[in-house]
Amino acid sequence: MQNEMMNIVKQFSDSAMASAKKIGELNMKTFETLATKQADLVKSCVEMGTKNAEAATKVKDITELNALQQDVTRTCGEKWVANMREATEMLTSVRDELTAIMEEAAKYTQAGAEQAVEAGKKAATEAVEKTTEAVEKASAEVVEMTKEAADKTVEATKKAAAKAKAA
Repeated sequence: MQNEMMNIVKQFSDSAMASAKKIGELNMKTFETLATKQADLVKSCVEMGTKNAEAATKVKDITELNALQQDVTRTCGEKWVANMREATEMLTSVRDELTAIMEEAAKYTQAGAEQAVEAGKKAATEAVEKTTEAVEKASAEVVEMTKEAADKTVEATKKAAAKAKAA
């Protein structure tokens, strides 16, 4: 019984560690992907700003400069929006993966709890059987001892009665 319970606890611990490892790996992958996306986006916007600054030195009038700045701002904004959509989709996927990991962990936890309950029932049944057996054995011994004592008492009484008749 004790070994069975230890095995159940070990399985539960192994399952919890596996789930924690999966969550850690998923978090690390997500962080790395988001950091890379953010760095790429910032790099892209800085490059556009640099190109805008270079082009600003070559424009002929303020209208051309204004159009150039609007184009850079629009392009950078579109990239930010696209990046946010990708990040949202990725985080939704991560949420779904985390949900699946948690559901799997819950399934293992429930199975472990059911095993523990069954092991507990088995142990209780065994304990009741052993106790019943011990009580029956003790009762039989008491009955036997009582019978022997009664037989000795009867025999002693008969001897005393015979002595009393003889005297």
